[in-house]
Amino acid sequence: MNRQSPKQSQAFLHQSSLGLATVGLVLMTPFAINNFVQGRYLLGVGGLLINGIFAFNTWSITTRNHYSDTLTLLGLVPIVIFFLNLAFIKQGIVGAFWCYPAVISCYFMLPERRAWIANTTLLVITLPVAWTMIEHALAIRLIMTLLMVSIFSAIFVRVINEQQQNLKRQAITDPLTGALNRTSLQETLEQAIAQNQRLGIAMTLASLDIDHFKSINDIYGHAVGDQVLCEISQLLTERLRQVDQVFRIGGEEFLLLLYGTNAQNGYRVAEELCHLIASAQLLPQQSVTVSIGMATLQAPEDWITWMQRSDHHLYRAKSAGRNQVV
Repeated sequence: MNRQSPKQSQAFLHQSSLGLATVGLVLMTPFAINNFVQGRYLLGVGGLLINGIFAFNTWSITTRNHYSDTLTLLGLVPIVIFFLNLAFIKQGIVGAFWCYPAVISCYFMLPERRAWIANTTLLVITLPVAWTMIEHALAIRLIMTLLMVSIFSAIFVRVINEQQQNLKRQAITDPLTGALNRTSLQETLEQAIAQNQRLGIAMTLASLDIDHFKSINDIYGHAVGDQVLCEISQLLTERLRQVDQVFRIGGEEFLLLLYGTNAQNGYRVAEELCHLIASAQLLPQQSVTVSIGMATLQAPEDWITWMQRSDHHLYRAKSAGRNQVV
């Protein structure tokens, strides 16, 4: 129900790739120039190509806020592999020094699966060349340490991503009910409007308010009131689909985004929710009811107008006697 935004991992790649590209440009440029001076032209060209992609990534992220991990996977990684193998052939053990930043960089410039593909390819191609170019005792140590660095980097990036997801989840989720809070409301509704305008997908909002919730708190206490909120949120989550969204936007008020749902189907779902909650026996001696106001998106509404119309229908439902859908 409460899906994580795909922009989250992309933001990490933007920041880490920009940092690595900047550092790469500063530190690798002198080596590329030195290779030309020493007559190692292929190494020099390889260094310039790597710097060229670093420069393009830096420009793309800073000016267009766009980062192409496909370019990194299909462009930068093959060049780096070629550069590493050439370094082993031309310089022997010196090539080993470049393997470590190459392995680590993959995990900070590529999504996790692509990073594994890039690293596996790099190690499978490069290590046999290293085995033939340097002493076997050193090659064994190189293989083991590269594997350790690769695994440690993968673990480290995985932990970072999980921490980001946890922080994101905490920021957009109501801690009591587990429903979404207002933080992502505007973005979600604007995305729904964009999909409606672009693809013609019907979108319906349902404003849901618990009837006489203050009296529940007064009679049974706030702990019971909180429990009622949690159980209603759970009922909504279980009844609705993965594509729908449940927000808690006030003390006892929820907002439901019914994806791909027209007015007729939305009304049917809202009626089912009313009956489901009323029959759930959330309190020992009385039933809990809700009032629901619905609004199916109408062009050219913005998200505020759309939400206000849903709220207006909620007030009408409460004024008409509650426990109903308008």
